[in-house]
Order: sequence, then C-alpha cells, then structure tokens
Amino acid sequence: MKIYMKVDASAMTDALKQISAWDGKTRLKVEDVMKRGTKRIQREAKERAAVRSGTLKKSIKSRFRMTRCEGEVYTKLPYAHIVEYGAKAHEIKAKNKKALRFYKDGKPVFAKRAKIPKFIARPYLKPAYDYVSPDIVKNIKKAVKKP
Repeated sequence: MKIYMKVDASAMTDALKQISAWDGKTRLKVEDVMKRGTKRIQREAKERAAVRSGTLKKSIKSRFRMTRCEGEVYTKLPYAHIVEYGAKAHEIKAKNKKALRFYKDGKPVFAKRAKIPKFIARPYLKPAYDYVSPDIVKNIKKAVKKP
C-alpha cells in the first residue's frame, strides 16, 4: 500500500514565491526539511500503527527522492489499507475451486462461502501526516525566507 500525501499546495507555493530563484543553498535546505519530515512521518506512523503481531509496524518504510524533492511513507503489506480505512462486512465465495480453505483453531476448514466480519478503521498514516505536516510547511517557509 502506498499513500501519497502532499503538503498543502498553496502554502508551499507561497513559501517558494518568497525566493527569486532556486539557489543551491535554499534547495538543500528544502530537501533537508522534506527528508527529515518524511522520516518523522514514518516514526509517527509506526507509533500509531495497530499492534497485533508487530508486522504492520515493522513494514512501514520511507524514502526520499531528491530529483522530485518528495518523500513517501509506505508499506507493502496486502492488508495495510484495511487497517487504515476499515472494511464492511461481506461474504466471499469460492470461484475457481469447489471450496475455500481457511484455518480455525489451527485446523483447516473447507467451505463454499465465508462471512468476513466488519473491520473498524484504525488509521495510522493519515493522523501521522496531519500531525507532522504543519511543521514541515513552517520549516520550508523558514528555509526559503531571505535572511
């Protein structure tokens, strides 16, 4: 699961308009702010992630692309979006086989259909972003301000 989040465009644009051109020092300052902000969002998301086995928490990663000056906080777990957004109760049926196989109390169970219960959302990425992004915008404004 990848969630792309952008800093409020109007605030970023206003901050970047304060400098006449992207000089080297300013670009480095902005890159540093974005890189540190991305790492901070990752730490916050790990702190907020629901912990059952710890797999979700361990899977939260971040990366920063200098060429685009953008950070990304992500996880590749196939169920991460369900934890973030939740899921309605639904039923699944066997499509290509005669039955579904799942495990209950360590023993295999076979059924033509299965009811999946509702899963309440336990957001971790969006709250982490919402908590850290005002500081990122503030620090970018400081970085681009003329001394």
